[in-house]
Amino acid sequence: MKEIITLQFGESANYVGTHYWNMQQQQFAEESSGDSNTHLAMDVFYSEDDQGVGKRGKRYTPRVLVFDKVGNFGSLGQSRHAQTEDDSKDIESEIEAAQWDGATEVHRQIPYASGAVLGTGAINELSESQVRYWSDFNEVEFNTVQSLSSVSGVEFGNSLGEMNTFQEGGEVFNGENGRDEILEGKFRVLAEACDQMQGFQVLADAHGGFAGFGAGFVEKVREEYPKSSILLYNVASGRVGDMGGAQTIDAAIGLATNLENVSAAVNMYVPSALKRLYPGVQIEESSRYQTSAFMATNVSQWSQCILAGRRSLDEMISQVTQQQYFKVAESLLSPGLQISDSKYDFGSAAGLLEQRFVASSGAVVSDLSSLAGQLVVDRGTEFSRLVRERYAATAYADLGQAVALPRSFPRRIFQGARDSVGVAGMLCTTAGTTAYVQRLHESVQVERSRHVKDYEREWIREVRGVLDSVIDRYATIS
Repeated sequence: MKEIITLQFGESANYVGTHYWNMQQQQFAEESSGDSNTHLAMDVFYSEDDQGVGKRGKRYTPRVLVFDKVGNFGSLGQSRHAQTEDDSKDIESEIEAAQWDGATEVHRQIPYASGAVLGTGAINELSESQVRYWSDFNEVEFNTVQSLSSVSGVEFGNSLGEMNTFQEGGEVFNGENGRDEILEGKFRVLAEACDQMQGFQVLADAHGGFAGFGAGFVEKVREEYPKSSILLYNVASGRVGDMGGAQTIDAAIGLATNLENVSAAVNMYVPSALKRLYPGVQIEESSRYQTSAFMATNVSQWSQCILAGRRSLDEMISQVTQQQYFKVAESLLSPGLQISDSKYDFGSAAGLLEQRFVASSGAVVSDLSSLAGQLVVDRGTEFSRLVRERYAATAYADLGQAVALPRSFPRRIFQGARDSVGVAGMLCTTAGTTAYVQRLHESVQVERSRHVKDYEREWIREVRGVLDSVIDRYATIS
């Protein structure tokens, strides 16, 4: 068994992560019921939980660490590791045995249920007004003691308690007590429980405090596990073009930091935002609940390839990045793609990519021969039939089964989708990514930026130098 640990940093990342884990759970439910013809290696992303054997039987919980501000966890339900009725009785017994002759009282917090606003039934979509926190649509039972961590600037070393920028988040992580407590606590327990870990899947906010906090964490992970692969999904809250000045600067610093400034900590970096939509994808871009559902479909597309045993994390990264020479990858996704019989030829594939695929950073792919590296994953569409005549078998994976949608998923974002939807995807490195990096580069022109303090200007110049090298490298892709 080769395990993957998932790390999630920040509110936007956790919205995506919640949809993602809901989708994973639905896929496993389909397999368990016999409705799926694909065998999934659940142990890759989940930990087997032996506690309660004989009472409730074995359970699997996501092998994940979730970091967010305490106020963003909302009504996330307690897992079975949390306090139970029997635990409460034990506490009462301990109180009675204590050396205290006075009266005692036990006060218990009423536990909230996971997915507090989800009802029962086959399909019960949420209205936007019901979703206040990512936990409101959570359907998964986390090990809350082991997996969930609230982060406070005050608690972890920032006297003002602020985590509004990349730099502030980095300072919080590097606080005197916070870093050691996190790395030697929950992370160490999770990592040492792995028999043969293959790497890390990271979902991190693209800007704000948790972008810096996550970058600091990933740097330390790289020091601890220098040979393990790290795949980072950089999650923006909406369109790349809609980010404000300070947010774009944060995203630029984050990209440069993760790729170069921390000894090349990340093996592959995938921007996860919305740029181009086509008629089959209908998203209210002001709704984080909807945008994060699409981004989670993106993450699920590539992890499903690993779960189905078609690629390891190392193999996928090496194939797409060309042995990590091009580390910024573009994810193109087309939910509900339908292809007429007349278009079953390789020449039509590029046209479909340009017209019917949503690009995570806005890259336009109009010529398949200009890609540096690529992996096509087909889940229930016919797209793989278009590429197999020219691509070697190692360049694509036809998983057959469509994507099963959990009841919390906003089906209306995919036209005509009900219980499932076919999804075609391509993960690639392309010269088109230069436009995304160029936009970030422009945001950190020291002479024009009013968001940069005087003492940060030299640091910003170093960031620009890193982005310059990325742009130059991608310009070599013909």
